[in-house]
Amino acid sequence: MRRDNLEIGPPPRDDRPGDSWMPAVATDGSGDDMRVRTWMGRRRRWSTIVLATVAVVTLLTVSFVPRATLLEPGELSTPHAQVLSGVASSDACAACHHQAAVSPWAWFRSASDAHAGVTQSDLCMDCHHRTIAPNLAYAAHNLPRSVRDQMTETIRLASKRSDGGDSGFLPRFIPDTAVDQNNVACGTCHREHHGADADLLALSNTQCQTCHSKRFGAFPESHPDWSEWPYGRGGVIAFNHATHQQTHFRAWKSGTKKFDCTTCHPDVAQKRGAPSAARGELARVASYEDSCMACHDESMNVLAGKGIDFLALPTLPRDALTGVEGWPDAASGYPDGVLSPLAELMLRADQAVSSAVHKIPAADVSRLESDADQTADQLRRLARGFQTLIDEVGRSGQSVMRQRLLNLGISPGPFDAVLRSLPPQLIESAGRSWFSQQDATALPSATLARPRSRVRLVGADDEDLLGSDLLGDISDGDLLLGDPLAEGSLAVPDADPSPRTTPTNASDLVRRGGWFRDDQRFAVSYRGHGHADPVMVGMIETFAQLSDHDPLKQRFFELPFVVACVSCHSGASAISAAWNASDLVGRRGEFTKFSHGAHLNVSALADCVHCHQVRDQTALGDQDVVFAGADFQPLPRQSCAACHNAKAAGDACTQCHRYHIGP
Repeated sequence: MRRDNLEIGPPPRDDRPGDSWMPAVATDGSGDDMRVRTWMGRRRRWSTIVLATVAVVTLLTVSFVPRATLLEPGELSTPHAQVLSGVASSDACAACHHQAAVSPWAWFRSASDAHAGVTQSDLCMDCHHRTIAPNLAYAAHNLPRSVRDQMTETIRLASKRSDGGDSGFLPRFIPDTAVDQNNVACGTCHREHHGADADLLALSNTQCQTCHSKRFGAFPESHPDWSEWPYGRGGVIAFNHATHQQTHFRAWKSGTKKFDCTTCHPDVAQKRGAPSAARGELARVASYEDSCMACHDESMNVLAGKGIDFLALPTLPRDALTGVEGWPDAASGYPDGVLSPLAELMLRADQAVSSAVHKIPAADVSRLESDADQTADQLRRLARGFQTLIDEVGRSGQSVMRQRLLNLGISPGPFDAVLRSLPPQLIESAGRSWFSQQDATALPSATLARPRSRVRLVGADDEDLLGSDLLGDISDGDLLLGDPLAEGSLAVPDADPSPRTTPTNASDLVRRGGWFRDDQRFAVSYRGHGHADPVMVGMIETFAQLSDHDPLKQRFFELPFVVACVSCHSGASAISAAWNASDLVGRRGEFTKFSHGAHLNVSALADCVHCHQVRDQTALGDQDVVFAGADFQPLPRQSCAACHNAKAAGDACTQCHRYHIGP
């Protein structure tokens, strides 16, 4: 068939499928001017209607529904909800999300210029800066990198010594840490908007493993062993359970009286009278009043009764006292006496006598060579140094002693407790009594006794009561005949050159503690009383500033009452002094946390010796007798792993460890 004879079919009904309209073709061929919507046109019309409806509904919703309600992904946890309960809803979101403070569109773009560099963690620190150090807030565990590296090395070494560590092949396929250890955002661990009952502090082991370069498996199999925990971390109180149980309390050892741990470690809540539901936590640090005073207070007061001399005049030979006016006769003779540590400390600050003091062997004047040429000069300067010290304290008071300590490079702060209790008038009166002689004008010093007139003469006229009418005729042999001031009964008595003696031991006058003057020994001394005597604390902290190789420091810490203090408070001689034992486990600065409450509810653990077993005293080394903690058997990991596993008490990291480690 020829090409020109091909039959052409009718045109298609929708010659342009993308158009919204097409001509309407009737079956009879009429209606050329009519058109109808195509399928695409109908779809476009319904799409426009739906979109317009959604836009209108959205605009109405944004207009009438609070913005915070629209954008909130979930309900806040109860702690944060309570904090923001009084804040307007428009400002509540801005407290944690800086985008909310700008505009609704800020949620869909990066931070604006006004809030550039402001992170969500920065807003968290606006409230939590009191409990977390701002400079270390974003560092892992709030610790500097050097400390974290040291802890990592400690864990690594502990893992090598123990049978723990990586278990199985899974840890080998875990990638390295994906979080910058120096910039850990708060939201990495704390996820909000998970409901009112959500626990923001709950962390899974997987979250912990995300950051840790050393991966661990389950606690019973892979946790590193500990060597000393929970013992051996204090040491400021030298207390030994083994010696107390097995030596000092033999009745307890024989069984007549049980060695009860709760005597010194009672239930804290029960002691306060709290209801039984709040009980279970034991006092880890025993107080002196509750646990020690019954046995140690009496012996401590006996040692305190010996007193500590502030100064005591030594006995000096008469040939060394040439040119020294007023030195007591009772303190003159064969050289004898030991300089008190306090007096030597004050005399060291006097340049005129400092060299002489240093040359006295062990501060004992009797050990000086009597035939040496320089001995007399040394003792003469020593006598004048005592007079100068007493005179200056009597004249200027506390400032003299503070300045002398400063001259020696010693901080006078701890010594203020001594100064507050020591009246300068006591030193002045001692000097007047000791250095007084018949010729009171021989030494122009405030320490000399200066007799004062006991009768005041007054003039009288003719009308005065002491006139002739009252006295009568003196020629009649009246008893007032003569000069009444010349009679022995009213005349000023001569100054007694000998010191006034006390009818009893001077220290017995201050049995409750305090300063006293002993004229028999020519000493001004202090008698302490009881535990934590503030004056003794001040003295110990002052002498602790001296070098450990200084013989003066060694002599002071050999005094009986000082020995009684530092034998228990071994940290008192340090700078700064550590007097009180600290509750290490309960502090935020400790990585490990522990509570007796949950454990004592288990019948098998109600007995303390189940975990804490005192070692045999005979097996203790000399160094172990002193330090607290060495008197217990080690607490192995297996003791905890018996209960702390996934099927029993749980083995989550946060059960025993805290993330935020603060001061």
